[in-house]
Amino acid sequence: MTFARIFKKSLSDFKSPYFLGLSLLPFVVIFALFGYLWFGYGGDLLTQVQASLDAGQVPFLDAAKHPWLTSILTFSLFKWLFTLFFYLVGIVAVVLLSVVIAAVVIGFFTPAIVRKIRDKHYPDFRFTNDDFTLMATIPCYIKIGLGFLVLSLIALPFMFIPAVNFVAINIPFYYLFHNFMLLDVGSNIVSKEAFKKLTKKYKALFRSTTATLYGISLIPVLGVFLQVFYVIVLAHEFFEKAIEERV
Repeated sequence: MTFARIFKKSLSDFKSPYFLGLSLLPFVVIFALFGYLWFGYGGDLLTQVQASLDAGQVPFLDAAKHPWLTSILTFSLFKWLFTLFFYLVGIVAVVLLSVVIAAVVIGFFTPAIVRKIRDKHYPDFRFTNDDFTLMATIPCYIKIGLGFLVLSLIALPFMFIPAVNFVAINIPFYYLFHNFMLLDVGSNIVSKEAFKKLTKKYKALFRSTTATLYGISLIPVLGVFLQVFYVIVLAHEFFEKAIEERV
């Protein structure tokens, strides 16, 4: 299978000291950011929530209008469940946001990663991405960001339904991951016209690849550490398809 072959080739590239060292960079940024947020605000937020429950108040619920529901939710069992829910949602949110932050951090190094892959495997390939300037990609990133916000708003009501909320929260984040990664890698290899042609013709291939990579991203730590690997995989796919189509 094409994906299995590219996956194996990409893994071999990823094992180089340069790529392994680069993969550690997102950890520094993420630990610094989330460490600051947790020690600065995380503990206080949980303390306030627990204090509200102990006082017979439920956050975001009007006790005067819903006295019976408030009374039930302040039982010890529900306090425990609410605390557990708080941590679970927090963990999922941290994992997903970590993936996004790691992708943004590595995005600054995508041109260097792509060039190394070209020099090693496709030395005769000539980059045609001259029209994919920073100013040309900004509207594309804005469009992706707006799409993410719209999908997040649509998914928001489903976030409070057990089991369904796991699927709901991943839909907008996969949309962001898929489109961001394709644009980030493709814009460093081919022209705007070629990018549209390749992503349209090989839509199923790219979706299956990004879906697999996104699934791996949901595993804590791996989603942060393997961002460079994801760029390598997509770079190989873009190079091979661009050569096949001669674009």
